[in-house]
Amino acid sequence: MPGFLNYFDVAKTVVSNLSNLHIDQEALQILCLAWQWRKGLINSKKAKEQKYCGMNEQDCLEIAMDYLQKNYAIVKEQVYQQLDQIVQSSALVECINSIIRPYLNGSKNHVTQETLNLIMFYHNHRRYKDGKRKNQTPMEILTSKKQKKDWISLLFEVVKEKDPSFFASTQ
Repeated sequence: MPGFLNYFDVAKTVVSNLSNLHIDQEALQILCLAWQWRKGLINSKKAKEQKYCGMNEQDCLEIAMDYLQKNYAIVKEQVYQQLDQIVQSSALVECINSIIRPYLNGSKNHVTQETLNLIMFYHNHRRYKDGKRKNQTPMEILTSKKQKKDWISLLFEVVKEKDPSFFASTQ
């Protein structure tokens, strides 16, 4: 668990890297604000919210373009890339909560450690269906090793390894 809250260290590094870009501080602040609007756009569920966030991002980017002129595209890419490295702690908690909540609701608060282990296994080995991590699993992202099988096949292998008689037919 020592690395669990490492996003503070990552954020500190990102701030340092952004300071080293040697650009106008107002332009940097505007690009950071544009990035925030981009995050709002991505997280918005309703079309009206998405449109609002998208328009605000574009407004910020136009102002930043005026500040940065010919360096705009490169600097914008660098700033967005740096800011994307920061993982928000609340996003981690909300992600885990959204995965576990349906199971907790269905079990009437009688959740065993085995159930939590199963949820954890599913979460770590399932493929994302969309977003920037599309077709990757959390374990692939963590280990940089390609997962060749679906999560359910991997689960069957683990069960068979732990208890070979589990899948034996009773004749």
